[in-house]
Amino acid sequence: MVEVFLNNETKKIEGRYHQSKDTNAPVVLILHHHPQYGGSMDSKIIHTIYESFIDNNFSALTINFRGVGKSTGTFDKGIGELTDAAVAIDWLQEHNSNNVPIWIVGFSFGAWVAMQLTMRRPEIVSFVALSLPATKYDFSFLSPCPVPGLIIQSNNDTISEESDVTELAQRLINSVKNNHMEYHIVDDTNHFLRDKEEEVAQIIDNYIKLRLNSAVTSSKKVKKEIRVKEYA
Repeated sequence: MVEVFLNNETKKIEGRYHQSKDTNAPVVLILHHHPQYGGSMDSKIIHTIYESFIDNNFSALTINFRGVGKSTGTFDKGIGELTDAAVAIDWLQEHNSNNVPIWIVGFSFGAWVAMQLTMRRPEIVSFVALSLPATKYDFSFLSPCPVPGLIIQSNNDTISEESDVTELAQRLINSVKNNHMEYHIVDDTNHFLRDKEEEVAQIIDNYIKLRLNSAVTSSKKVKKEIRVKEYA
């Protein structure tokens, strides 16, 4: 992994990047929690997620939002942070093949930003949202959700109530027309999923493998159908 800097207008956005040896590997952008409450790409949960995707042969980028770490600028209540994430997606596309699948991951505040970007960027094929701040932020823009994904929530979250996240998750599950939407509740932890990082990593790893295997199966099915048509 290497330290990178992304140019965002007059801002400089710090990131950490791993390039897969496979030129056709999928890519992922990982976004941290609220900058004013200790959020950064160096948090344990973000690092754990980052390693999970690398272990599954992704090219992975995680960034510090403006005003965090070596990123310049100041907190912008989600507006500027959405721009930071969009610039990161552009950067990933510049450094990878245009047709590779793009995933986005967000933790808490980062999940709110990630879900907004999912609605705006059709090249994103999947999301992972951890500790969705459904109690604090309005998620009505997800109508419907354009792609399937994974939602992970604590059963003891005092910042974003489990009931609010469950209601949102059920709405998204009902809106996505396939069987790849998943919702997992992690017991005996808090909003920050403290001391459950390995359990969370396993849930994410299982979901990644499910989606990648499904994509391979679908690709083989399409090729088989094409061969049948060619020789019909």
